[in-house]
Amino acid sequence: MSGETSNLVLADDDQTVRNLLTMHAERGGFTVSSGENGAEALELVTEDTDVVLLDLQMPVLDGFGALDRLGREHPGVPAVVLTSVDEAAEAVKAMKLGALDYLTKPFDPDELLAVLRNAKRLRRAELENEQLREALGGRGPTVQIVAESEAMKEVVRQAEKVASLDSTILLTGESGVGKGMLSRHVHAKSERGEEPFVTVSCPALPRELLESELFGHEKGAFTGAVRRRRGKIEMAKGGTLFLDEIGDLPIDLQPKLLNVLQERQFQRLGGEETLEADVRIIAATNLDLEQRMKDGQFREDLFYRLSVIPIEVPPLRERLEELRHLSESMLGRIAPQGGRRSTKLSKEALSAMHSYDWPGNVRQLENVLERAAAFCEDGVISVEDLPASVRGSEPSGRVPDGIGGIALSDLEREALVQTLKLCNGNKAETARRLEVTEKSIYNKLKRHGLM
Repeated sequence: MSGETSNLVLADDDQTVRNLLTMHAERGGFTVSSGENGAEALELVTEDTDVVLLDLQMPVLDGFGALDRLGREHPGVPAVVLTSVDEAAEAVKAMKLGALDYLTKPFDPDELLAVLRNAKRLRRAELENEQLREALGGRGPTVQIVAESEAMKEVVRQAEKVASLDSTILLTGESGVGKGMLSRHVHAKSERGEEPFVTVSCPALPRELLESELFGHEKGAFTGAVRRRRGKIEMAKGGTLFLDEIGDLPIDLQPKLLNVLQERQFQRLGGEETLEADVRIIAATNLDLEQRMKDGQFREDLFYRLSVIPIEVPPLRERLEELRHLSESMLGRIAPQGGRRSTKLSKEALSAMHSYDWPGNVRQLENVLERAAAFCEDGVISVEDLPASVRGSEPSGRVPDGIGGIALSDLEREALVQTLKLCNGNKAETARRLEVTEKSIYNKLKRHGLM
């Protein structure tokens, strides 16, 4: 890390103290952004921030409020607080709120730099560990696919047949059918199976962040880019890059992905070096890409490059004969994770599940089973343990009376909150039920202050 500058955000309502802190931090190799209060400081925090330094007593938003918001909005970014020598209780309270360390006023410059550098080292180590976990995410035992219906058996036959090839695969099907699991199965069966499996969710990030996420960036490529960052294409080198919900890839990024597929080359954002894209790409979508092409939202040439080998995964309602074995497999995974004993389905519960059409598919099934396993008695899931919608006692598709006169923004917010709760926080399933794109869900959540 030597020679690199670090990004420090600090907040203090005393301009003299701010100037002193800035001067000492810059001498220690930090780049500094500062504000007069916690609110101003939080506006300056980015994914490249190494450490935040907060005075505890400030107007508008004090250090305690800033610590709370920092933990929710930028988890993982360490904070150090400034307090007076006679405010030990305040420092303890700040540490309980998540502060990494504290300094007392008047501060010693050497101690200041030591604390900030320690926070920087911890932040860099966490980021490197996170990238390593992502890069190694695909290594492990072969994913077991439950396939008892003829439709699903054919899907698995196709997937295993093309696994040994290096061709690009396009997986289609409704949200939650298991496209991500099938992509891991293909990866595990391929010659790249011992190399990284890296996932990018196209609708989960704003366009600017998504470009950097995919291709990486050089130091100075944009405001806040204080160091070089590898993108997911580099992290997946030798392995598989899974592009989830590819239909939501912004139109202006599509030519760059097309170049990766055609030339097997790319450049980091703000860079001039041409890098090799040694990855096998598997893309997935629950959208009609042909319709999006007609609407001018998806490039035709990219579509044909992606769909060299198209595989459609059927919805769960078309393969209900797999419910029992799917449920047994999921319950076998769920029990150890929660420290529970083995859990089984009663015949009555399984019968009720066969009568349900599972609009959220396999993902919804897993959520239902996890919830039921948490509340069941004696390790057996009964009908009563299932959600009302699954056991057929909850009406659906009806607009309630009494909503006249309520602001549309309030209705939208309530629809988001209730549907997210119904879908156990799954944003893709929430988008499907509300008949909007997953990207719209993220935008609406931010607009209503729900994330």
